[in-house]
Amino acid sequence: MLEPNRWAGSGRAAAAGRTPSLAVRLALGFALAFASTALLVVGVQTLLAERFGHLVTRMSMEGQTEDIFDAFVLNGERQVVGVQLTADESLGFDDFFVNLKFRVLDDSGQVVASSEADRRSLLPARGVAEQPGFFGVVPIDGRDFFVGAWQREVHGRAYVLQLARSDRFELLARQAVTPAITETVALLGTMSALIFALAGALAVRSVLRPIRAAEVAARGVGGRNLAARLPTDRMPSEIRPLVQAFNSVLDRLERSFQEQERFIANAAHELKTPLAMARARLEAGLRSEDDRTRVLQELDTMGRQVQQLLQLAQVADPQAMRRSAVQPLEVAREVLDHLAFKAHRADITLHLEEPEGAVQIEADAGAMFVLLKNLVENAIDFSPAGSVVEVRLSSAGISVDDCGPGVPVEHRLQIFERFWRAPGQTRTGSGLGLALVQEIAQAHGWAVSCGPASGGGASFSVRWSA
Repeated sequence: MLEPNRWAGSGRAAAAGRTPSLAVRLALGFALAFASTALLVVGVQTLLAERFGHLVTRMSMEGQTEDIFDAFVLNGERQVVGVQLTADESLGFDDFFVNLKFRVLDDSGQVVASSEADRRSLLPARGVAEQPGFFGVVPIDGRDFFVGAWQREVHGRAYVLQLARSDRFELLARQAVTPAITETVALLGTMSALIFALAGALAVRSVLRPIRAAEVAARGVGGRNLAARLPTDRMPSEIRPLVQAFNSVLDRLERSFQEQERFIANAAHELKTPLAMARARLEAGLRSEDDRTRVLQELDTMGRQVQQLLQLAQVADPQAMRRSAVQPLEVAREVLDHLAFKAHRADITLHLEEPEGAVQIEADAGAMFVLLKNLVENAIDFSPAGSVVEVRLSSAGISVDDCGPGVPVEHRLQIFERFWRAPGQTRTGSGLGLALVQEIAQAHGWAVSCGPASGGGASFSVRWSA
């Protein structure tokens, strides 16, 4: 029957073992982001080169026209009769005259300057007035050329410069440069990705180092070392709140363990004395009715203490309570009926002041009964004969007033501690009743307090709404 669970546990452990570390995942994420960005940049550049290659060629040719315009040669009548380029500027036209050429036309369409012996217009199908601003691919002697036309005025006369560049220049440039660029980009991209991933991994390890220190400290926390806390020094600001919250949990857990240890020690001490006395009387023999009565009283005291300890254990977990719609008036009536005999025997009158309208709250009816029973029973025990215990119920809460000696101001917080008893107290009791009241109130989110009663005694109030 246990085999499926064992295998399921092994499967979960294997799945957990296959989960990559945060450092690896972040490094891979960085590398992927870098590679994606690089591919996007290369793609955009390629697209721009394809889509706007003509624009780049035109801009390059426009730059060349400025050199030609500046090299115009004028005659005595200030007319352009040729172009005199420098050695560097004329190099392309001399060595690559088949693929690079220009013409200069006057306003009549006559070619006044040419880069070669051929003096035909490069745009024969267009009149000279239509040529300025033109740029496009034009076939010349069976080959495609990029041809552009630009106009410039010289001493009041308009001249048109025609510049032609073979598309073979672009093709040769791509064939020569593209492989080198591709290899360079691939090499640089690979090296950059590796460096980026390594730097990312080192950075992540540096960031995670304080977290690993916190992990080591967390493994050292145990039942015998609850004082240990996770370090917050050099902790990343994003993780520090989580570590501080965990330390707060450890603080509450330590306090809870300390209270539990004190509770166990006090319970053992409280039960030890009546048990020892009962054992001594039983060993000596019950020689009289008084001995028998005392033994029964001590057993009743121990029974009540055990019952209250069990109730404290039950209300320690608020999630274990069975909440439902409860009418406090019905619970109060049940409590007074339950304690009517004890009050009659002590000559105490129990009075219930009912609310003006119906009151209904969400609560555990059994726990509420125990809370109110302890308050009323405590009031009966401390009230003198012939007095009245007043129970007042309202929509905001419930209060129990007695006519006893009251509670001094300095003791009004201590009375809710477990096993606490006032100095000089001679009445029998375990010191758990009011502690149980507070536990039940806290489990419901209620507020319980102690103050002076109007008749001079003590007044205990439980408020379930502001």
